[in-house]
Amino acid sequence: MAVATVVDKVFGTETALISIYNAWWFVALWGICVIFAVIYAVRSDLRKNLVAAIVHFAFVLILAGAFVSFLTSQRGFVHLRQGEILNYYLIPEKDGGTVREALPFNVKLLMFSKTPLVLSDIEGVRADDGKANRGDRQKGSFFSYLQIDGNTCCVWLNHIYKYKNYRFYQYEYDSDERGVTLLVNRDPAGIAITYAGYLLLLVSGLWLLFVKLPFKGTVLLTAVTAVVWLFISQIKPMTPVLRSPMLAAHVSVIMVSYAILLIIAVLSAIYLVRESINRRQPSAENRNSNIERLTSTLLFPAVFLLAFGIFIGAVWANVSWGRYWGWDSKETWALITLLVYAIPFHKRAFPKFRDAKFLHRYLLVAFLSVLMTFLGVSFLLGGLHSYL
Repeated sequence: MAVATVVDKVFGTETALISIYNAWWFVALWGICVIFAVIYAVRSDLRKNLVAAIVHFAFVLILAGAFVSFLTSQRGFVHLRQGEILNYYLIPEKDGGTVREALPFNVKLLMFSKTPLVLSDIEGVRADDGKANRGDRQKGSFFSYLQIDGNTCCVWLNHIYKYKNYRFYQYEYDSDERGVTLLVNRDPAGIAITYAGYLLLLVSGLWLLFVKLPFKGTVLLTAVTAVVWLFISQIKPMTPVLRSPMLAAHVSVIMVSYAILLIIAVLSAIYLVRESINRRQPSAENRNSNIERLTSTLLFPAVFLLAFGIFIGAVWANVSWGRYWGWDSKETWALITLLVYAIPFHKRAFPKFRDAKFLHRYLLVAFLSVLMTFLGVSFLLGGLHSYL
Protein backbone atom coordinates (compact mmCIF):
# COMPACT_ATOMS: atom_id res chain seq x y z
CA MET A 1 0.00 0.00 0.00
CA ALA A 2 2.88 2.37 0.74
CA VAL A 3 4.34 1.65 -2.70
CA ALA A 4 0.91 2.20 -4.25
CA THR A 5 0.71 5.74 -2.84
CA VAL A 6 4.02 6.55 -4.54
CA VAL A 7 2.77 5.00 -7.81
CA ASP A 8 -0.35 7.15 -7.44
CA LYS A 9 1.79 10.28 -7.10
CA VAL A 10 4.20 9.51 -9.96
CA PHE A 11 2.02 7.71 -12.52
CA GLY A 12 -1.51 8.72 -11.55
CA THR A 13 -4.46 7.30 -9.63
CA GLU A 14 -5.72 5.13 -12.50
CA THR A 15 -2.34 3.37 -12.77
CA ALA A 16 -2.25 2.70 -9.03
CA LEU A 17 -5.78 1.29 -9.14
CA ILE A 18 -5.12 -1.00 -12.10
CA SER A 19 -1.63 -2.20 -11.14
CA ILE A 20 -2.10 -2.58 -7.37
CA TYR A 21 -5.37 -1.77 -5.61
CA ASN A 22 -7.65 -3.59 -8.05
CA ALA A 23 -5.13 -6.29 -9.02
CA TRP A 24 -6.11 -9.91 -8.32
CA TRP A 25 -3.06 -10.55 -6.13
CA PHE A 26 -3.84 -7.53 -3.92
CA VAL A 27 -7.42 -8.71 -3.44
CA ALA A 28 -6.04 -12.20 -2.73
CA LEU A 29 -3.79 -10.81 0.03
CA TRP A 30 -6.84 -9.36 1.77
CA GLY A 31 -8.52 -12.73 1.33
CA ILE A 32 -5.60 -14.37 3.13
CA CYS A 33 -6.05 -11.88 5.98
CA VAL A 34 -9.70 -12.92 6.20
CA ILE A 35 -8.72 -16.60 6.37
CA PHE A 36 -6.28 -15.98 9.23
CA ALA A 37 -8.83 -13.86 11.07
CA VAL A 38 -11.40 -16.65 10.81
CA ILE A 39 -8.85 -19.25 11.97
CA TYR A 40 -7.98 -17.06 14.96
CA ALA A 41 -11.63 -16.59 15.90
CA VAL A 42 -12.38 -20.33 15.56
CA ARG A 43 -9.33 -21.46 17.52
CA SER A 44 -9.74 -18.89 20.31
CA ASP A 45 -10.89 -19.86 23.76
CA LEU A 46 -14.12 -17.86 23.68
CA ARG A 47 -14.35 -17.83 27.47
CA LYS A 48 -11.08 -15.86 27.62
CA ASN A 49 -10.88 -14.15 24.23
CA LEU A 50 -14.49 -13.59 23.18
CA VAL A 51 -14.07 -9.88 22.58
CA ALA A 52 -10.88 -10.43 20.55
CA ALA A 53 -12.66 -13.00 18.41
CA ILE A 54 -15.49 -10.53 17.79
CA VAL A 55 -12.98 -7.82 16.77
CA HIS A 56 -11.50 -10.17 14.18
CA PHE A 57 -14.96 -11.17 12.95
CA ALA A 58 -15.79 -7.46 12.55
CA PHE A 59 -12.79 -7.04 10.25
CA VAL A 60 -13.92 -10.11 8.32
CA LEU A 61 -17.30 -8.44 7.77
CA ILE A 62 -15.69 -5.16 6.69
CA LEU A 63 -13.44 -6.89 4.18
CA ALA A 64 -16.31 -9.08 2.97
CA GLY A 65 -18.40 -5.95 2.38
CA ALA A 66 -15.52 -4.34 0.49
CA PHE A 67 -15.19 -7.47 -1.67
CA VAL A 68 -18.91 -7.48 -2.45
CA SER A 69 -18.69 -3.80 -3.40
CA PHE A 70 -15.66 -4.56 -5.56
CA LEU A 71 -17.59 -7.25 -7.45
CA THR A 72 -21.12 -5.86 -7.66
CA SER A 73 -21.21 -2.08 -7.14
CA GLN A 74 -21.80 0.36 -9.98
CA ARG A 75 -20.64 3.96 -9.88
CA GLY A 76 -21.23 6.60 -12.50
CA PHE A 77 -22.72 10.03 -13.12
CA VAL A 78 -25.62 11.75 -14.79
CA HIS A 79 -25.62 15.23 -16.30
CA LEU A 80 -29.00 16.98 -16.25
CA ARG A 81 -30.12 20.27 -17.69
CA GLN A 82 -33.11 22.09 -16.19
CA GLY A 83 -36.34 20.46 -17.38
CA GLU A 84 -34.47 17.51 -18.93
CA ILE A 85 -35.66 13.94 -18.23
CA LEU A 86 -33.23 11.01 -18.37
CA ASN A 87 -33.53 7.30 -17.58
CA TYR A 88 -29.85 6.34 -17.72
CA TYR A 89 -26.48 7.24 -16.25
CA LEU A 90 -22.90 6.93 -17.54
CA ILE A 91 -20.20 4.65 -16.13
CA PRO A 92 -16.56 5.64 -16.88
CA GLU A 93 -14.38 3.01 -18.56
CA LYS A 94 -10.64 2.42 -18.35
CA ASP A 95 -10.02 3.80 -21.86
CA GLY A 96 -11.54 7.16 -20.91
CA GLY A 97 -14.91 6.50 -22.52
CA THR A 98 -18.26 5.88 -20.90
CA VAL A 99 -20.91 3.19 -21.10
CA ARG A 100 -24.61 3.92 -20.72
CA GLU A 101 -26.44 2.09 -17.91
CA ALA A 102 -30.23 2.14 -17.75
CA LEU A 103 -32.11 3.44 -14.71
CA PRO A 104 -35.43 1.75 -13.77
CA PHE A 105 -37.03 5.20 -13.40
CA ASN A 106 -36.94 8.72 -14.83
CA VAL A 107 -34.91 11.59 -13.35
CA LYS A 108 -35.77 15.23 -14.05
CA LEU A 109 -33.97 18.37 -12.91
CA LEU A 110 -36.56 20.88 -11.78
CA MET A 111 -34.13 23.59 -10.71
CA PHE A 112 -30.62 24.18 -9.39
CA SER A 113 -29.87 26.89 -6.85
CA LYS A 114 -26.96 28.00 -4.71
CA THR A 115 -29.43 28.90 -1.99
CA PRO A 116 -32.37 26.89 -0.60
CA LEU A 117 -35.72 27.48 -2.26
CA VAL A 118 -39.32 27.25 -1.15
CA LEU A 119 -40.97 24.51 -3.16
CA SER A 120 -43.93 26.68 -4.04
CA ASP A 121 -41.50 28.93 -5.96
CA ILE A 122 -40.64 26.06 -8.32
CA GLU A 123 -42.98 25.80 -11.28
CA GLY A 124 -45.25 22.77 -11.15
CA VAL A 125 -44.34 21.73 -7.61
CA ARG A 126 -46.63 21.87 -4.60
CA ALA A 127 -45.33 23.29 -1.33
CA ASP A 128 -46.10 20.03 0.48
CA ASP A 129 -44.63 17.77 -2.21
CA GLY A 130 -41.97 15.50 -0.73
CA LYS A 131 -39.26 16.55 1.72
CA ALA A 132 -37.17 18.75 -0.54
CA ASN A 133 -37.34 21.68 1.86
CA ARG A 134 -35.13 19.79 4.32
CA GLY A 135 -32.27 21.63 2.62
CA ASP A 136 -33.46 24.98 3.95
CA ARG A 137 -31.19 24.65 6.97
CA GLN A 138 -28.06 23.94 4.94
CA LYS A 139 -26.82 27.47 4.27
CA GLY A 140 -24.07 27.87 1.70
CA SER A 141 -24.55 24.51 0.00
CA PHE A 142 -25.67 23.74 -3.56
CA PHE A 143 -29.19 22.45 -4.13
CA SER A 144 -30.48 20.27 -6.96
CA TYR A 145 -34.26 19.92 -6.93
CA LEU A 146 -35.21 16.70 -8.71
CA GLN A 147 -38.28 14.75 -9.66
CA ILE A 148 -37.73 10.99 -9.55
CA ASP A 149 -40.67 8.76 -10.45
CA GLY A 150 -42.98 11.65 -9.63
CA ASN A 151 -41.39 12.24 -6.19
CA THR A 152 -39.84 15.64 -5.57
CA CYS A 153 -36.55 15.61 -3.68
CA CYS A 154 -33.52 17.77 -3.05
CA VAL A 155 -29.87 16.73 -3.21
CA TRP A 156 -27.17 18.91 -1.70
CA LEU A 157 -23.62 18.52 -0.46
CA ASN A 158 -23.41 16.00 2.36
CA HIS A 159 -26.99 14.97 1.74
CA ILE A 160 -27.84 12.15 -0.65
CA TYR A 161 -31.13 10.90 -2.02
CA LYS A 162 -31.75 7.14 -2.05
CA TYR A 163 -34.30 5.48 -4.29
CA LYS A 164 -34.57 1.78 -5.25
CA ASN A 165 -30.98 1.07 -4.14
CA TYR A 166 -29.64 4.00 -6.18
CA ARG A 167 -27.90 6.85 -4.38
CA PHE A 168 -27.62 10.35 -5.87
CA TYR A 169 -24.88 12.78 -4.76
CA GLN A 170 -24.29 16.43 -5.60
CA TYR A 171 -21.05 16.75 -7.58
CA GLU A 172 -20.87 19.93 -9.68
CA TYR A 173 -23.00 22.39 -11.59
CA ASP A 174 -22.84 24.13 -14.98
CA SER A 175 -21.47 27.66 -15.24
CA ASP A 176 -24.90 29.04 -16.19
CA GLU A 177 -26.41 27.33 -13.11
CA ARG A 178 -29.05 25.59 -15.25
CA GLY A 179 -27.49 22.15 -15.17
CA VAL A 180 -25.90 19.75 -12.69
CA THR A 181 -23.78 16.63 -12.61
CA LEU A 182 -24.83 14.07 -10.00
CA LEU A 183 -22.89 11.00 -8.93
CA VAL A 184 -24.91 7.79 -9.07
CA ASN A 185 -23.93 4.81 -6.94
CA ARG A 186 -25.61 1.42 -6.69
CA ASP A 187 -24.21 -0.85 -3.98
CA PRO A 188 -27.11 -2.32 -1.96
CA ALA A 189 -25.24 -5.31 -0.49
CA GLY A 190 -21.64 -4.15 0.00
CA ILE A 191 -22.47 -1.03 2.00
CA ALA A 192 -24.85 -2.92 4.31
CA ILE A 193 -22.27 -5.62 5.07
CA THR A 194 -19.48 -3.09 5.59
CA TYR A 195 -21.58 -0.92 7.91
CA ALA A 196 -22.49 -4.02 9.94
CA GLY A 197 -18.76 -4.63 10.33
CA TYR A 198 -18.21 -1.01 11.43
CA LEU A 199 -20.94 -1.33 14.05
CA LEU A 200 -19.62 -4.64 15.35
CA LEU A 201 -16.09 -3.22 15.53
CA LEU A 202 -17.35 -0.19 17.46
CA VAL A 203 -19.17 -2.37 20.02
CA SER A 204 -16.28 -4.81 20.45
CA GLY A 205 -13.73 -1.98 20.54
CA LEU A 206 -15.62 -0.18 23.31
CA TRP A 207 -15.90 -3.46 25.18
CA LEU A 208 -12.16 -4.08 24.88
CA LEU A 209 -11.39 -0.49 25.85
CA PHE A 210 -13.43 -0.73 29.06
CA VAL A 211 -11.69 -4.01 29.90
CA LYS A 212 -8.15 -2.76 29.29
CA LEU A 213 -8.44 0.86 30.42
CA PRO A 214 -9.17 1.86 34.04
CA PHE A 215 -12.41 3.74 34.68
CA LYS A 216 -10.58 7.01 35.37
CA GLY A 217 -8.62 6.59 32.17
CA THR A 218 -11.81 6.05 30.18
CA VAL A 219 -13.36 9.19 31.67
CA LEU A 220 -10.21 11.21 30.94
CA LEU A 221 -10.02 9.92 27.36
CA THR A 222 -13.68 10.78 26.78
CA ALA A 223 -13.25 14.26 28.25
CA VAL A 224 -10.16 15.05 26.17
CA THR A 225 -11.84 13.84 22.99
CA ALA A 226 -14.95 15.91 23.78
CA VAL A 227 -12.87 19.05 24.32
CA VAL A 228 -11.02 18.56 21.02
CA TRP A 229 -14.33 17.88 19.27
CA LEU A 230 -15.83 21.06 20.75
CA PHE A 231 -12.86 23.12 19.58
CA ILE A 232 -12.84 21.70 16.04
CA SER A 233 -16.61 22.02 15.69
CA GLN A 234 -16.24 25.80 16.09
CA ILE A 235 -14.03 26.03 13.00
CA LYS A 236 -15.98 27.22 9.97
CA PRO A 237 -14.52 25.54 6.87
CA MET A 238 -14.69 27.44 3.61
CA THR A 239 -15.32 24.38 1.43
CA PRO A 240 -19.04 23.49 1.47
CA VAL A 241 -18.40 19.73 1.47
CA LEU A 242 -16.54 20.10 4.79
CA ARG A 243 -19.58 21.62 6.47
CA SER A 244 -20.61 18.40 8.11
CA PRO A 245 -20.85 17.40 11.78
CA MET A 246 -18.82 14.32 10.85
CA LEU A 247 -15.80 16.53 10.18
CA ALA A 248 -15.37 17.45 13.85
CA ALA A 249 -15.89 13.85 14.98
CA HIS A 250 -13.54 12.40 12.36
CA VAL A 251 -10.71 14.88 12.96
CA SER A 252 -10.98 15.07 16.76
CA VAL A 253 -10.93 11.30 17.29
CA ILE A 254 -7.91 10.83 15.02
CA MET A 255 -6.05 13.81 16.52
CA VAL A 256 -6.43 12.38 20.03
CA SER A 257 -5.19 9.03 18.71
CA TYR A 258 -2.10 10.67 17.18
CA ALA A 259 -1.44 12.53 20.43
CA ILE A 260 -1.50 9.26 22.39
CA LEU A 261 0.78 7.62 19.83
CA LEU A 262 3.19 10.55 20.27
CA ILE A 263 3.17 10.00 24.03
CA ILE A 264 3.87 6.30 23.44
CA ALA A 265 6.83 7.19 21.20
CA VAL A 266 8.26 9.53 23.84
CA LEU A 267 7.80 6.92 26.56
CA SER A 268 9.46 4.32 24.34
CA ALA A 269 12.47 6.59 23.81
CA ILE A 270 12.74 7.19 27.58
CA TYR A 271 12.51 3.44 28.20
CA LEU A 272 15.31 2.65 25.75
CA VAL A 273 17.59 5.40 27.11
CA ARG A 274 17.12 4.19 30.68
CA GLU A 275 17.62 0.62 29.59
CA SER A 276 20.96 1.42 27.98
CA ILE A 277 22.31 3.74 30.69
CA ASN A 278 20.97 2.26 33.92
CA ARG A 279 20.56 -1.39 32.95
CA ARG A 280 21.87 -2.75 36.22
CA GLN A 281 20.17 -0.32 38.62
CA PRO A 282 17.05 -1.90 40.19
CA SER A 283 15.36 1.47 40.64
CA ALA A 284 15.67 2.18 36.94
CA GLU A 285 14.24 -1.25 36.15
CA ASN A 286 11.23 -0.48 38.34
CA ARG A 287 10.68 2.79 36.54
CA ASN A 288 10.97 1.00 33.22
CA SER A 289 8.43 -1.54 34.39
CA ASN A 290 6.03 1.33 35.01
CA ILE A 291 6.70 2.70 31.52
CA GLU A 292 6.11 -0.74 30.00
CA ARG A 293 2.73 -1.02 31.73
CA LEU A 294 1.80 2.52 30.68
CA THR A 295 2.71 2.08 27.01
CA SER A 296 0.86 -1.24 26.85
CA THR A 297 -2.21 0.40 28.41
CA LEU A 298 -2.12 3.47 26.15
CA LEU A 299 -1.78 1.37 23.01
CA PHE A 300 -5.38 0.12 23.27
CA PRO A 301 -7.16 3.52 23.25
CA ALA A 302 -4.76 4.86 20.60
CA VAL A 303 -5.49 2.03 18.15
CA PHE A 304 -9.20 2.02 18.98
CA LEU A 305 -9.55 5.77 18.35
CA LEU A 306 -7.57 5.54 15.12
CA ALA A 307 -9.80 2.74 13.83
CA PHE A 308 -12.93 4.59 14.96
CA GLY A 309 -11.76 7.80 13.29
CA ILE A 310 -11.01 6.02 10.02
CA PHE A 311 -14.46 4.48 9.93
CA ILE A 312 -16.17 7.80 10.74
CA GLY A 313 -14.29 9.23 7.79
CA ALA A 314 -15.43 6.31 5.62
CA VAL A 315 -19.09 6.88 6.49
CA TRP A 316 -18.68 10.61 5.84
CA ALA A 317 -17.03 9.93 2.47
CA ASN A 318 -19.89 7.62 1.52
CA VAL A 319 -22.41 10.34 2.30
CA SER A 320 -20.43 13.10 0.57
CA TRP A 321 -18.71 11.43 -2.39
CA GLY A 322 -20.64 8.20 -2.88
CA ARG A 323 -17.96 5.76 -1.74
CA TYR A 324 -16.65 4.88 1.69
CA TRP A 325 -13.12 4.06 0.52
CA GLY A 326 -11.23 5.52 -2.44
CA TRP A 327 -7.55 4.62 -1.76
CA ASP A 328 -6.60 8.28 -1.38
CA SER A 329 -3.02 8.58 -0.06
CA LYS A 330 -4.06 9.98 3.33
CA GLU A 331 -6.65 7.29 4.06
CA THR A 332 -4.29 4.58 2.77
CA TRP A 333 -1.52 5.72 5.10
CA ALA A 334 -4.00 5.91 7.98
CA LEU A 335 -4.81 2.25 7.31
CA ILE A 336 -1.09 1.44 7.17
CA THR A 337 -0.61 3.13 10.55
CA LEU A 338 -3.53 1.17 12.01
CA LEU A 339 -2.05 -2.13 10.84
CA VAL A 340 1.44 -1.20 12.06
CA TYR A 341 0.18 -0.50 15.58
CA ALA A 342 -2.17 -3.52 15.59
CA ILE A 343 0.71 -5.98 15.15
CA PRO A 344 2.03 -5.74 18.77
CA PHE A 345 -1.34 -7.05 20.02
CA HIS A 346 -0.58 -10.40 18.36
CA LYS A 347 2.07 -11.63 20.79
CA ARG A 348 1.09 -15.25 20.29
CA ALA A 349 1.83 -15.00 16.57
CA PHE A 350 4.84 -12.70 17.08
CA PRO A 351 6.56 -13.75 20.35
CA LYS A 352 9.25 -11.07 19.96
CA PHE A 353 6.74 -8.49 21.24
CA ARG A 354 6.89 -10.17 24.65
CA ASP A 355 10.38 -8.69 24.94
CA ALA A 356 9.88 -5.19 26.38
CA LYS A 357 12.99 -3.78 24.72
CA PHE A 358 11.93 -5.02 21.27
CA LEU A 359 8.40 -3.74 21.84
CA HIS A 360 9.58 -0.22 22.66
CA ARG A 361 12.02 -0.16 19.75
CA TYR A 362 9.16 -1.13 17.49
CA LEU A 363 6.80 1.51 18.93
CA LEU A 364 9.45 4.21 18.49
CA VAL A 365 10.02 3.30 14.84
CA ALA A 366 6.28 2.83 14.26
CA PHE A 367 5.71 6.52 14.96
CA LEU A 368 7.28 7.23 11.56
CA SER A 369 4.04 5.95 10.02
CA VAL A 370 2.11 8.57 12.03
CA LEU A 371 4.44 11.31 10.83
CA MET A 372 4.02 10.11 7.27
CA THR A 373 0.23 10.04 7.60
CA PHE A 374 -0.07 13.39 9.35
CA LEU A 375 2.59 15.41 7.52
CA GLY A 376 4.36 13.37 4.85
CA VAL A 377 1.29 12.76 2.71
CA SER A 378 0.49 16.48 2.47
CA PHE A 379 4.08 17.49 1.68
CA LEU A 380 5.10 14.58 -0.54
CA LEU A 381 2.10 12.79 -2.00
CA GLY A 382 -0.90 15.15 -2.07
CA GLY A 383 -4.42 13.89 -2.74
CA LEU A 384 -7.92 14.74 -1.57
CA HIS A 385 -6.75 15.14 2.04
CA SER A 386 -3.83 17.44 1.24
CA TYR A 387 -4.45 20.97 2.51
CA LEU A 388 -0.95 22.44 2.08
